[in-house]
Amino acid sequence: MRSFRTIFLLLGVALSLTHCAWYDNQTTYFNTYYNMQRIMNEVEDEFSYQDENKRTKPRVLVPSIVGMEAKKDPNAPNSPAFLREFIIERSKLQPVNVKVDSILIKGSKILANHPKSRYVEGTLFLMAKAYFYRNEWVPSQVKCVEMIEQFSDGDLSPDAHLLLAKNYLIQRKMSQGLTMLSKTVDVAWYKDRYDILSQAYRIQAELALENGDLEKAVQPYKQAVAQCEDNEQSARWQVDVASIYYRRGADSQAIAAFEKVFTYTPDVLAQFESKLYTAAAHVHLGHYDQAELIFKELEDNRNFTEWTSFIVAERMAMDRARKENLNDPTIIAQEKKADTAFVGRPELMAQAFQKGMTLYKQGKYSEALPYFAKAKVVRTPVYDVAAKYFNLIKQWEDEHRKIAGYERIIMERETMRDTIAIMKSASRFSLGRVHEQMGNADSSVHYYKLAFDSTAVSDQARSRYLYAQARMLRESDPEVADSLLEVLSRDFPKSDFGKEAQSSLGYVGDLQADDASELYRSANSFRAIKDYAYATRQYMAIVTNFPTSELAPKALYALGYMHERNLDQPDSARYYYGLLVEKYPRSEYAKEVRPSLEFALAKLNGAEVSDSLLLNDLDAERAKKAKENELDPLQQLIKNNKDALQVTAPGVTIPGMPPGTNVNDMLKGQLDKLKGGLPTVPGGPTVTPPSQPAPNPSDTTSPKKP
Repeated sequence: MRSFRTIFLLLGVALSLTHCAWYDNQTTYFNTYYNMQRIMNEVEDEFSYQDENKRTKPRVLVPSIVGMEAKKDPNAPNSPAFLREFIIERSKLQPVNVKVDSILIKGSKILANHPKSRYVEGTLFLMAKAYFYRNEWVPSQVKCVEMIEQFSDGDLSPDAHLLLAKNYLIQRKMSQGLTMLSKTVDVAWYKDRYDILSQAYRIQAELALENGDLEKAVQPYKQAVAQCEDNEQSARWQVDVASIYYRRGADSQAIAAFEKVFTYTPDVLAQFESKLYTAAAHVHLGHYDQAELIFKELEDNRNFTEWTSFIVAERMAMDRARKENLNDPTIIAQEKKADTAFVGRPELMAQAFQKGMTLYKQGKYSEALPYFAKAKVVRTPVYDVAAKYFNLIKQWEDEHRKIAGYERIIMERETMRDTIAIMKSASRFSLGRVHEQMGNADSSVHYYKLAFDSTAVSDQARSRYLYAQARMLRESDPEVADSLLEVLSRDFPKSDFGKEAQSSLGYVGDLQADDASELYRSANSFRAIKDYAYATRQYMAIVTNFPTSELAPKALYALGYMHERNLDQPDSARYYYGLLVEKYPRSEYAKEVRPSLEFALAKLNGAEVSDSLLLNDLDAERAKKAKENELDPLQQLIKNNKDALQVTAPGVTIPGMPPGTNVNDMLKGQLDKLKGGLPTVPGGPTVTPPSQPAPNPSDTTSPKKP
């Protein structure tokens, strides 16, 4: 009898626990999780993520244009350009900001009140996505890691791995990002998540293309096709292989790869893309008859009726290629008809870009301008490039218009000749800058020389014009460049550019600036023309040669600001801000940056930022209130952030840092030195991130208080 009672008791306990778990899951889902999912769907609909992920229409593929290959800007952020499409702009986030906040609030409730429910995995992932959409990479990264650690075999594990890889790459943690992409592929294969595999392969391919490695870009797709037992999915990946060849202008390889798609079982979308871009590749090779047959086949197939605009766009490209005159009346009429029939279609915008680029290469800038304007109406693969060339041509037109206006004024007012000459030379220099950004080196040198030769002798900018010529000729004609630097050093010895010329020529005796203020003006001048390497040298010269000057902390502040805002190099920015805190802890600049620096450290390390010790300053009154035997605030900071500033990107070097030293060791050493100078304060306000950007050091003499 007793054994039966025990059994019944155990059954009752089991049923009770089962009912409790069921009740917890039901209330979690209907009260909170369901609404989280619903709100996230609304947010992603606003971002148009759903269409992109489902791939319900053909892609717009644009082949590379010979002679117009993208050139990397050494001063630009070092993250791959294609990653920008994963980043939600503030203008797109603003309408749904409240909804994203709601997702985070509801997620926090589930984690706090229902930690054992079956919806914790989904909650962590939704919160990770919400942080990602808010451009808060570190919190998103933390949620992804939590989810992977707790639910490594969960249904959403592939999604979390992919999102974590994107977080790393956007933060320019390239090594960690590539490793996580590799893990994403493994997990996605295990879970048969072909959608995640496709996205991971695409990122791997884009990274390889950034480095110019075509075969490495297609290799992941080729391996996937060989391993996959699903013929329909294999066809999709084969289309991706062919698309990469097509985009890189390897038309013969693209045609062969597109034809191979039909050895598998392509769906309607894969069939259309393969045939459409096979025809386009034939057009590039001059095989117009073969292209015409394929276009006719596509037009006759009723399965492709909804994508007629793509056929029209590629037919326009073929007709342009056949005719020598891009402004032929039949072509213009065809363009107008397409614009009316298919308003705002990305495929037509891409064709507008290609025609604009052809005109641009022919030097017909004014004719190219309206096509670039049309190409930047909607977001397409060519949107950024079209906007760039549109802005450059507008600047080109504006400067030419100014020069023509100055010439008219000279004819009317002879007494203003010198003044107008100075203004006209400034516009010619601006034209040189425009041509330099266009990649027209010869034209750039021509306008820099014209600016120098045509200006008045009293023009203070003459040294700048001469230096610009020398800089442009440094690689192509070093002898002429050195001659120009000799003239610059001789005729303009006191100017910033003359001193830089002396430095470049090795005139050590003339290298020292008169005083710290001269160096600071020089650094600001180089920074203004985006010559950040020389600006860094001049700022650091103040710290080295005039360490007791009041401009020394200001120079370190300017260095940190320049690397943070102009160069987008947060590691370097934290280094210079840290150097400022070490060398000049009681300066107003150190007090300005210290809370921001410590907040950044805590966020990078995932530390709790509610610790009031992070907001301690150098106020002696606070020291009186400190308790004995409490952990020193700086030691607490070091402990919380011991791994915060490890530099993970390969090849990272920071000016002024000893070889073999990383940012973390440097900053910890700096903070250790400050141990005796800071009070210990238990309690205090809660840390909040700085709400205002740091002031521009070139415009102010003291930092603005937030």
